[in-house]
Amino acid sequence: MAKGANLIREQRLAETTVHRVIKMWQVWLRRFVWGRSSSESLEAWQVSPETTHTDREEGVLRAFASMPINSVFDHLASGEHGISDMEATARRRIHGQNVVSSRKPVSWFMLLLSVIPNPFNLLLVFLAIINAAVPPANWKGFTVLMIMVVISCGVRFWQEYRSGMAVFRLQSSIATKFRVRRPLCASTSKDEQQHSWTEMIITESDIVPGDVVVLTPGAVIPADCLIMESSFLRVSQSAWTGESEPVLKVADCNDLKEVLSVFDLGNLALMGTSIVSGHGTGLVLRTGDDVMMAAMVKEVERKRQPNSFQKGIRGIVQVLCISGKTTGDWANAALFSISVAVGLVPEMLPAIVNANLARAAHRLSKRGAIVKRLDSVQNLGAMTVLCSDKGLTVEQTGTLTKDELSVHRYTNAAGEDALDVIELAKVDSRIQGNSGNNMDRAILSHRLPDGCEVPVAHYEQVQVMPFDFERRRSGCVVRGITGANILIVKGAFDEVLAQCSSMQSQMKCEPLDGEMRRHLRQQATNMNEHGYRVMLVATKTLGKPYLGDHVLESLERDLTLVGMISFIDPPKDDAKNAVASLTELGVRVKVLTGDTLPVALNICRSLELVQREQPTDDSEAMTGPDLASLEGSDEFDLAVERCTIFAKVTPKQKSMIVTSLQKAGHCVGMLGDGINDCTALRDADVGISVDSGAGVAKDCADLILTEKGLSTIVESITLGRITHGNTMKYIKMVASSNFGNVFSIVAASAWLPFTPMTSIQLLAQNLLYDISQIAIPWDRVDDEYLREARRWDALDILKFVVVLGPTSSVIDICTFLLGWFYYGVKSTSDQQDVELFQTHWFLQGLLTQTLIVHLLRTAKIPFAQSRAAPALAFSTASIMTIGFILPWVPPFRPAFSFVQPATSFVGFLVAELLAYAVEVQLVKMLYIRVFGTWI
Repeated sequence: MAKGANLIREQRLAETTVHRVIKMWQVWLRRFVWGRSSSESLEAWQVSPETTHTDREEGVLRAFASMPINSVFDHLASGEHGISDMEATARRRIHGQNVVSSRKPVSWFMLLLSVIPNPFNLLLVFLAIINAAVPPANWKGFTVLMIMVVISCGVRFWQEYRSGMAVFRLQSSIATKFRVRRPLCASTSKDEQQHSWTEMIITESDIVPGDVVVLTPGAVIPADCLIMESSFLRVSQSAWTGESEPVLKVADCNDLKEVLSVFDLGNLALMGTSIVSGHGTGLVLRTGDDVMMAAMVKEVERKRQPNSFQKGIRGIVQVLCISGKTTGDWANAALFSISVAVGLVPEMLPAIVNANLARAAHRLSKRGAIVKRLDSVQNLGAMTVLCSDKGLTVEQTGTLTKDELSVHRYTNAAGEDALDVIELAKVDSRIQGNSGNNMDRAILSHRLPDGCEVPVAHYEQVQVMPFDFERRRSGCVVRGITGANILIVKGAFDEVLAQCSSMQSQMKCEPLDGEMRRHLRQQATNMNEHGYRVMLVATKTLGKPYLGDHVLESLERDLTLVGMISFIDPPKDDAKNAVASLTELGVRVKVLTGDTLPVALNICRSLELVQREQPTDDSEAMTGPDLASLEGSDEFDLAVERCTIFAKVTPKQKSMIVTSLQKAGHCVGMLGDGINDCTALRDADVGISVDSGAGVAKDCADLILTEKGLSTIVESITLGRITHGNTMKYIKMVASSNFGNVFSIVAASAWLPFTPMTSIQLLAQNLLYDISQIAIPWDRVDDEYLREARRWDALDILKFVVVLGPTSSVIDICTFLLGWFYYGVKSTSDQQDVELFQTHWFLQGLLTQTLIVHLLRTAKIPFAQSRAAPALAFSTASIMTIGFILPWVPPFRPAFSFVQPATSFVGFLVAELLAYAVEVQLVKMLYIRVFGTWI
């Protein structure tokens, strides 16, 4: 393949300052002329300007996939051991951080621009233009309306920017790290570099094109990579293709003639896919906004259709146009449309809800939980079932146990202590390396009774067979000093025993008959019942040094059993109390584990999750094979609902259990950190993982625990319910209040010969009320409210609005009657009297609407049994004071069309406030008695 003059040779110059600057420009040029190289493969995949960004990126990736690896190295100015630290820094200045734009926070300027065209603000501006354009021009009204626009934008911007930045900082604290290769000396020759490189750990955002990334099980691919090395490397592309089965990735060039999709390219791994099993290395091709994921996001955003809210606002504008054209009175048409918009659309809802969720996320972070998706805070409060890997599975959460797994004993088939068992296990654990699990770590850290390390003979690594959750075992092929190749396998009892045909006894091999199998099984059962986990170790002498994927299953047959290792991991000290607390909160804990039933029962009995001494399959515990026999029947759902422990379940069965519980009406949380938990984490209403878990598990989760333990989840659920309670307070209060205002306007329109309030007054009242509600996220929630799980219920909100809305209109009608009969305002003949009527209703409407927040926020008697948080008390008192003062201050009267209220109305106003408080309290008591709920 021809190489252009612009391709950088492998022999590289010394890393002087001048040369680094030159390289930066070279990288910059390659970045902007990518696809214009003289390389035949890249030229073959040129696309026209009319093609989409996605097609363009796919073409570049296809070109790289078809090129020989050395040509790719030339094009990226990299090598099989990556690039130097200095070079990576230089490229980072050019390419930027490895972060897709959709994951970056919106700049304050762009957020401000997005807040300004809010439909509510547009209607305010429209009315302001009418005030200025319709003779006689009302410039004071225009000024007041524009000030209201500024205040509305300022409040929303302040809330949303502060909330967004707080959440982004929290989510950014979850730093995913990867191992990359670095040459020790950039000026060495290719031959010298074979033994002149090291590995270092960097964050995902610091990865640049040309880096060589080490790929391990559980990791999420950090960028678009070309596979350089692979050992049983299988990658899940379900996030892209929907295919549940992982795809084998190999370090070979592709024949593009037989490939239909970029996902079928066996030597490409794209950002966002995850490693299920195996090992490998990947050469980073594209990062940041150049990856396929970024191109897909841009395509989706470009094709997004208007949502229902936007369509609803369009409907309001259409009403305005139709009404104005029909009546010819555009001012009244504007008043009518704005009244509908203000009465039915809580325009501050996004800002207040986001602030509520962001505050909860911030408080959760202080308790050791990082929220990745804000919506999950609501689901935490609604959770009724928590499914948890009990902490003794191979990929361990450590939430129910201390996560201090240690070797207890190692014996041969006869039950005698045998050092060779732990020696062979240590060989495999050492070779598994960073891909090893907690059992491997326990084996490697084990010391003999005299404090010495377990002695291990020297073996040369030939092949690694990583652990996966289908085989439930790991293995390796090693070559000893005699040159013989030996297969070492260790793993779960049943899975390894099934592959054994003989056993090692007295330094010789004997057939493994049925009697000995039963004896071994009884030994393992006895250990499991006492809380010990059991691992079997087996070997096999091989005649061939080469091992490939296609012979894996046959290779592991006819093994020779060497012995078993038992492990112990006691329950956490606070786990029992945490389980009890979850029960008090109405959350059932179900244990989903791949371990044996006796081990799971032992732990769960100590935590009092199950009460019976020997529960049967149809009572509180069940195994995966028994559950599989019920799949597709109603008995499956009944068993899932009834049982507490599910042992020996597969990853697919974990997901089926979660979806079955959801079908039964439960809000399900899933706690896990292993690759086998990913599907269930994604399917659950709220997925919970731990910071030390597998990268793919953290990617699927909504909540990341920085500290292992159920106590953190208990606090998270409580905070979730507080957040849900405060959110529902605002929604119910503002919806019922606005509905009551519309109800009152309709009643007044059918009775009064004039509008009971001007458009400016109506908008000012609504804006002041919304500002008073900004403090709701800081409000308290009654203890009784926290004892039950709460979910969104549209019917419950509708009932609340229908009952409480007209209740507020009773006081409004009382004010109308006072104006009509006591103050004698019955016609439009005296504009001063009309303005007096409107001023009185403004005062009564704002003060009652704001004061009643303290009655609606709790099911108890306000002030006496339940008091609002200081922040909410201050905000409501301040707005009531401001609203009361406005009509009395001369400069504000003309701007809002106020007149000085009648002195006698102050007494009526106090009486109305007291009467309204009594009325709402009586209605609340009756409502709770009838419907059994409040907020």
